[in-house]
Amino acid sequence: MLIKYFSRNMGLSRVSESESTGAVTDIRKKRRIFTPQFYFFLWCGCIFCQSMLVSGFLNVVLTTIQVEFQLSSAKASLIPSNYDIAAAVAVLFVAHFGSLHKPRTLGLGIITMGAGSLIFALTHFIFGSDNIVAGAGGSLKTHLCEIAPKLDVESDADCLEETMGNSGAYILLTVGSVLIGIGASPVYTVGTTFCDEILPPQKVSVFFGVSYAISAIAPAVGFILGGMFLLVYKTLGEPPQGLTAENANWVGAWWLGFLIAAFLGFVFGSILLLFPSQLPESEEVKQKKLELNIQVENAKEDKTFVDLLKEMLPLLKGIMLNPVYVLYILGGISDSMLISAFSAWLPKMIESQFGVTSSMAAYLFGGVTVPGAAGGIFVSGLIVKWRKLDGLQCLKWQAFIGLICIVSQLTCLIHCPSIRLDGFNSHLNQTCRAAVNSTCQAVCPGRDVYEPVCLKGVTYTSPCAAACTDFNTSTTDFYNCCGSAAIATTGTCDTNCEWLIPFVICLMIMMFFTFLTNVFSLTVILRCVKDSERVVAISVQSIMCRVFGAFPGPIILGAFIDKACILWNTSSCGDRKGACQEYNNSELMTAAVSMAMIARIIGTILYFLGWRLWIRRGGTSPDDGPRYDSVPATGKPESR
Repeated sequence: MLIKYFSRNMGLSRVSESESTGAVTDIRKKRRIFTPQFYFFLWCGCIFCQSMLVSGFLNVVLTTIQVEFQLSSAKASLIPSNYDIAAAVAVLFVAHFGSLHKPRTLGLGIITMGAGSLIFALTHFIFGSDNIVAGAGGSLKTHLCEIAPKLDVESDADCLEETMGNSGAYILLTVGSVLIGIGASPVYTVGTTFCDEILPPQKVSVFFGVSYAISAIAPAVGFILGGMFLLVYKTLGEPPQGLTAENANWVGAWWLGFLIAAFLGFVFGSILLLFPSQLPESEEVKQKKLELNIQVENAKEDKTFVDLLKEMLPLLKGIMLNPVYVLYILGGISDSMLISAFSAWLPKMIESQFGVTSSMAAYLFGGVTVPGAAGGIFVSGLIVKWRKLDGLQCLKWQAFIGLICIVSQLTCLIHCPSIRLDGFNSHLNQTCRAAVNSTCQAVCPGRDVYEPVCLKGVTYTSPCAAACTDFNTSTTDFYNCCGSAAIATTGTCDTNCEWLIPFVICLMIMMFFTFLTNVFSLTVILRCVKDSERVVAISVQSIMCRVFGAFPGPIILGAFIDKACILWNTSSCGDRKGACQEYNNSELMTAAVSMAMIARIIGTILYFLGWRLWIRRGGTSPDDGPRYDSVPATGKPESR
C-alpha cells in the first residue's frame, strides 16, 4: 500500500512510449519489480534496521552484556565506540567504490550489518553459560549460612575456561560491532544519493522527510522491544529459584533483538543485490533537474583512488585554512563526545541511581530521548524556516543554546542516596559478623558471589553475609539472620528516593536543548565554506566527529563510572575484576556532570569564537546567507 501511494502521488512517471518496442518491453519487465518506489521502501527498511539496532538495541542492552560477560564499564564502552571507528573508516571506501553500483553497495552493506548483528547474538550461545556469571546460576539457598558449608572451589581448568570464555566473548562482540559499523556506512551515503537520482526533484524533500521520520521512530521501537526482551530470562525458560528481574544478577534475553536485526538485514540486503545499477527514471530525473537549474552528477571518469585523493587535497586545504570551519568542527567534536557518551551509559546511570530494572531503564531512556530529541530537531527546523536564519545567525543561536545546555545539565546532579552496603559504605554489623564467624565458620562466599539481601535497612552481599540459616521457597525471604529471628528480604534495600519523575522531566528538557541545534549545524557547515567545498566539508565533519568525538566519549565516561564503583564482582581466579555491582550514586552523577560540563563549556566557547570571527571576517549574501569567503552560491542546496 505504501508503494502504491508513492507511485500515485509523488509523480513517478514511466519511460516515454517513443522508445523502441524491444527496449520498452525489456524496461517494463524490470520495472515490475525494480521501481523507485520499491527501492525507497527497501532503503527505508535499511534505515529502520540500522537505527533500531544501533540507536536502540545496542544502547539498551550494554549494561546486561556487562553482567553476562563480566565487563567493566571502560572495557564495555569500546563496543559502541568500535562501531563509530569502523563506520568512519568504511565511509571513505564506500564514497569511492560505492558509486559504481549503488544498490548493490547498499545491499552488501546491510548484509554485512546483519552478519555483525548475528555474531552479537551468537556470543550468548557460545559463551553465555551460567558458569561465566558467578553466583547467577544456582539457587539462592546455596548461599545460606550453614555449618561448614561446602563452597565451590574453581580448579585451574575452570579458571582457564572462565578467562577464555570472557576473552572470547569480548572478541566476538568487538568483531560484531565493527561489522555493524562497516555495514551501516552506505545507508546514509550511497543510499541517499541513489534516491536523489531516481526520485522527482519537486517531491524528493517529501521522501526524505519520510525517511527521517522512520529514523526517529526506529530507536523508539528498539527501546520498547529491548525493554521487553530484558524481562525474559536469557535462556527463554524459567530462571533459577529466587532470581527475578530486580536481582543484580538477572540477565535478560538481550540477544533476541540482534537476531531480528540480522534477519531484516539479510532480507533487505538480498533483494537490493538484485537491483540494476541504474533505473530508467534516472535519465528523466536528470533532465528535470537541468530544467530546474539543479546541479546534477556527471558521469564519472575512470579514476583511481589516488587521483581522487589528489583532487581532494586542494579542497581539504581550503576548508582546513578556514578558521570558522575549524572552530565549528572542534565544537562539534565536543558535542559528539557528549552525546555518544550519554547514549551508551545513561540507561546504566538510571538503573543505578533509582534502583529500577534494566527493562524499566530502557523504557525511561527511550521515553526521554525520543520525544526530547525529536522535539528539538522539529523546533530547530521551524526556527530556521520562520526566522529565515542564515549561517551566521544559526551559529549565534547555537552558541547561546549552548549556554542553556550548560545550565540544564546541572539537573543531572539530582540523585538518590546510595544503598547502605554492609562493610563497604556502611559500618560493619559486628553482631552479624560474630554470627557468621561462629555459625558459618567464616567461609561465606567472596566477591565472586553477589546475592544481596536487605535486613533492617542495610544491604548484605549474600544471605550468608547476613548469617541467615533458613530460606522460604514461597516468599524468597530468609530467616534466622544475624544470630536472631530477624527476617531478610531478597534484593537490595529501597532508598525511598522520590526524585525519579523530576529527574526524567529535567532530562527531557536537557535532551530537547541538546538536539535543538541539529538543523543549525548543517546550515552553518553549508554556509561557512565555498560551494565547491561543501561535500568535502560535510564528510570531514562526519569523520572528525566520529573519530575524535563519538569514539572516545563512551570510553571516557565509562572510566569515570568505574571510579564510582564500591563493589566489584571479583573472580575467585586470580582476583580478576568483572562487572561493578554497586556504585556510589553521588560520585557517579558528579563524574557524569563534570564530563558533560567540560565538554559543553569547551564547545560553547568554540562556537562563540567562530561566531565573532565570522562577523569580523565574513560577508553576507542576500540569497544564501553569510559566507566566510563571500562567494555567492551557484545553486541552492537541497534540503536533507
